[in-house]
Amino acid sequence: MHTPRTDHLLRFDHTAAAAMATTPSSPPSATTMRAVQYDGYGGGAEGLKHVEVPIPEGEVLIKMEAASINPIDWKIQKGMLRLFLPKKFPFIPDKVISMSFPNCGGLAEYAVAPASLTVARPPEVSAAEGASLPAAAGSALQQLKAAGVRFDADADATAAAAGVGPKNVLVTAASGGVGHYAVQLAKLAGLHVTATCGARNLAFVRDGLGADEALDYRTPDGAALRSPSGRRYDAVAHCAPPAPWPVFRDALADAGGVVVDLTPGVAATVRSFLHRVTFSKKRLVPLILIPKEEEMEWLVDMAKQGKLKTTIDSKYPLSRAQEAWAKSMEGHATGKIVVEMGGTE
Repeated sequence: MHTPRTDHLLRFDHTAAAAMATTPSSPPSATTMRAVQYDGYGGGAEGLKHVEVPIPEGEVLIKMEAASINPIDWKIQKGMLRLFLPKKFPFIPDKVISMSFPNCGGLAEYAVAPASLTVARPPEVSAAEGASLPAAAGSALQQLKAAGVRFDADADATAAAAGVGPKNVLVTAASGGVGHYAVQLAKLAGLHVTATCGARNLAFVRDGLGADEALDYRTPDGAALRSPSGRRYDAVAHCAPPAPWPVFRDALADAGGVVVDLTPGVAATVRSFLHRVTFSKKRLVPLILIPKEEEMEWLVDMAKQGKLKTTIDSKYPLSRAQEAWAKSMEGHATGKIVVEMGGTE
């Protein structure tokens, strides 16, 4: 039976269409809804189809307002996680943080979620902003925590101020969906932040997000991850495509450091295992995103207070979801790409 809720909710959505929604006070009278799905691996944006499907049932029925597109969405479609995801089609894209609801995606008029993975959305946080928080900001927070960053209750200082944990952090792809949150969170933690991005976003990353130093990744220094100040890093929040380990190794401090990889491939996973068994002081750690209600509540509170801001690259109505998908696949969005269920053409 559907759990009636009338407040605004943030939903930890399945593959990466992190959903912002209002839960209806009673189930809708209609039995079908509009959704976007694909029925096989590959095909990119052209492989998405607009369909009518039955309204799902679950612990909490959510009427969708907006969903954000994340790279993990189309990576699943390309078959990069086919060992773990889905065994049969059609498949409505959803976010890879909980496999409990593999057939109920965020690119639809309604979705379902367990009550434990929904939190209230305050009026200070818009639907588009809220749709961006669960997957992207949640990934950034867990990346930094995996690197040893500790956040206090007020998020204005961490143990780093007392000499515990990393002090110099590098964020790659810092103008992207996860990266732009990682820069802000690292600054909230009181860290010195170096960031990489494209030349057109250098000012945005420095002035808009607060990075102390910014590098154009296309330059020799940017490719080598060399900080303009000569600092080497205690931790790296790696949000960009794979890079050779020697590049990270040489950029890390002599005393050691950790690279937390947002999208690890097979080589990164193998290297991580070798680092563990050899007790290497310079380590690569694949990020395994596990949704936590308390972290989501904390992120929403930071957004409510204006301490964590969401940059929206572009918005699309559900009827143009393919365009949003294609833009994400291009890999040059500044901030988040959002699909609004009630959006106009």
